[in-house]
Amino acid sequence: MTRTDIHRPSAIIPSEYEWVGFECVPSTGDALADVDAQLSERARIRAHMARTGGTYSRHAHGGNCMVCGNANAIYTVLFHHRPSNVYVRMGQDCAQKCDMGYDEGRWNAFRRNMDDARRNRAGKLKAERTLSDAGLTRAWEVYVANVAVPGHDEEIIIRDIVSKLIQYGSLSDKQFGFVRNLIRRIDTRTERLAARAAEQEAAAPLPAAGRVVIEGEVISTKVVDTDFGTFTKMLVRHVTGWKVWGTVPAALAGVQKGEKVRFTATLAPSNDDPKFGFFSRPSKAEFLPGGES
Repeated sequence: MTRTDIHRPSAIIPSEYEWVGFECVPSTGDALADVDAQLSERARIRAHMARTGGTYSRHAHGGNCMVCGNANAIYTVLFHHRPSNVYVRMGQDCAQKCDMGYDEGRWNAFRRNMDDARRNRAGKLKAERTLSDAGLTRAWEVYVANVAVPGHDEEIIIRDIVSKLIQYGSLSDKQFGFVRNLIRRIDTRTERLAARAAEQEAAAPLPAAGRVVIEGEVISTKVVDTDFGTFTKMLVRHVTGWKVWGTVPAALAGVQKGEKVRFTATLAPSNDDPKFGFFSRPSKAEFLPGGES
């Protein structure tokens, strides 16, 4: 193709061109149109065109770069040709060879942001397929929904794990199992909360403050750092339903959730819950049969 247009490399007059912005035109189509970096540049270009009333040049060039015709120029620099009031897209090489002035720092940032977006988009597609193949489509739905439920962290944890899958491309069998458990907890949340509310309603109130024999099930344990050292605390549900929190006595060292215990301790009621309190100075502690192994 013999070119006679004024934008061919040999006819370019750099002083007639004004830099406008940057574009990304992938060969697979406009797949990154919603990326912030792309949206920002397109807004800049639209505003410039609105001021000038100009349009893209219609000369024959054969590719994305309207100067050399390079069809592989995904990232391009857009210039406004003032004499003809048209816009000309150039690949970076042509823009540099033609000594066209543009903000190179902004160009590098645009390229970097678009490359990151492309990798992220590819990572998301792979992650969605991976979760689907593992029977965990619900995990992807939770990630996309991006909804946090006050008082619950299952959705937050799933989003964090899926984000790592997008970034690194894979999860361990243990992580897949953990996600399945989290999904199960989300899907049974309503029933669990209702059961917990019924349990709380049926629970007896805490006895009067003082020394009391506490017999029940360990609901949870937690290592707590204090100014006086590190201690393991436990939450115990008495056989009649009320609950108490306090330091694990030495005789119950290593106690686990689900185990049955008995000990004597001093009780102090909570200020806002008649069925919850705190225990201190535990003694005569022992494990009871019938707890979880």
